[in-house]
Amino acid sequence: MKLLVVDDSPVVVEVLAAILKLSGHGVDEAYDGIEAVNRLQDNCYDIVITDAQMPGMGGVEVCKFLKSQFPGVYIVGMSGCSRSLKELRAAGAHICLSKPFHLNELEEAVEDRVRSLRLGSDNARSYTASTETSCAGV
Repeated sequence: MKLLVVDDSPVVVEVLAAILKLSGHGVDEAYDGIEAVNRLQDNCYDIVITDAQMPGMGGVEVCKFLKSQFPGVYIVGMSGCSRSLKELRAAGAHICLSKPFHLNELEEAVEDRVRSLRLGSDNARSYTASTETSCAGV
């Protein structure tokens, strides 16, 4: 699987990319929505993992771009804000993870997608993982 991880926090991107690479996936990195769109126009991805809140172009806009230009790409949204998780879901994210989340939740979401593609199903689980949090302090 080819994945794109998008977050304005270099630490988050590096940790998620490292975990996903250890699982055997090809991973590219982007540090804002504009960089993500540029990468999407130059590469094919099976899954895009995006943060909701980033300067410039946020994850909601990335989701909308993906849905209009690359509707087959599976989207995992993430945020520490319940309102942003709802916005990601409305914009087309298939799975939304509430920050902070356990790395196994992300691995499980990716593996669910891998399994669904192997089975020829486009109906992988769709859910909002973890507990909802407020936007305070985010």
